[in-house]
Amino acid sequence: MDRGTDIPLQDWAWPGEPFRLVAADVAAADWAARLPLEAQERAARFTDPAARARAAASEWFKACWLPQELGLDRVEWKTGTHGKPRLAGGGGGWGFNLSHAGGYVVAALAQGVAIGVDLESLARKADVEALGARVFSASEREWVRAGGRAAFFTLWSQKEALLKALGCGWANGNVVRGTRLEPAAFQEEPATRVRVWSRRVLDGAYALAVAVF
Repeated sequence: MDRGTDIPLQDWAWPGEPFRLVAADVAAADWAARLPLEAQERAARFTDPAARARAAASEWFKACWLPQELGLDRVEWKTGTHGKPRLAGGGGGWGFNLSHAGGYVVAALAQGVAIGVDLESLARKADVEALGARVFSASEREWVRAGGRAAFFTLWSQKEALLKALGCGWANGNVVRGTRLEPAAFQEEPATRVRVWSRRVLDGAYALAVAVF
């Protein structure tokens, strides 16, 4: 297994904040060739070449980058209350999450907290009006209409990151109202200990959000 110390990773972390955030261009390496057999097989299940490459890069972060960061030979996983995989064993005190969009995969790592990350391409094909009607409040929809697709994916990524940190999803009414950051790039809710960071990356073409809980 090749842990890929030669792979050019991009550091996207906010200076001084309590998490690591690194991204990789999916085209930067032959990810599958660096994986253990079991991870190779999981990535190979995707028939679309682009999806298979993203899956292989994601598997590399889990099987290679993460153990190296934690100083472990390998990491163990368990399933949380809502089905979200969580680190166990020697990595049990850490929160880890992945997201991908376009040709990029981003990994988030933090100690002692649950963490969620979401990356959204502003070029992604989506009916933003229909999606917004389902998951945004009336005031949020007004904000999105004024700001266009960039505002939609900024808000969407914040909510997605928060839901991932909480370990649940959009189903069963988990909409998470009021996570909009306007215009600041950081928000904290003391009552729930939730913190959310947000910004645009890759020359403004992607919306990135991180939440810790």
